[in-house]
Amino acid sequence: MSTNRIPFPENVPGDFYVEDGCCISCNMPFTEAPDLFSSSAEGHCFVSRQPTDAGEVHRMINALAVQDVNCVRYKGSNRVIQIKLVAAAEGPQCDNLDVDLQSLSEEVQADRGGTA
Repeated sequence: MSTNRIPFPENVPGDFYVEDGCCISCNMPFTEAPDLFSSSAEGHCFVSRQPTDAGEVHRMINALAVQDVNCVRYKGSNRVIQIKLVAAAEGPQCDNLDVDLQSLSEEVQADRGGTA
């Protein structure tokens, strides 16, 4: 699965990003990873620093899990990160899931009462 999401221009380069025009300034990602996010002058959040170790990746995944409108996304191909996102019911926030992980993501969503 691949999507054509447009990252907010102030995101730093890397696999995690906030989608342009999606942020509602909920500030929820800041509760989990305040050192990885910033806000623009207009109040749109963005990834200001990519995670660099396992602890930061864990906090970034938690930020995806608590966000209000699914603006924080993962466009990378690291299978371990993808599996962790699918396990956290955040598979739909991955732009490039392989077919097997897409199917697993749909199962996890259905098990949790979400939409597949």
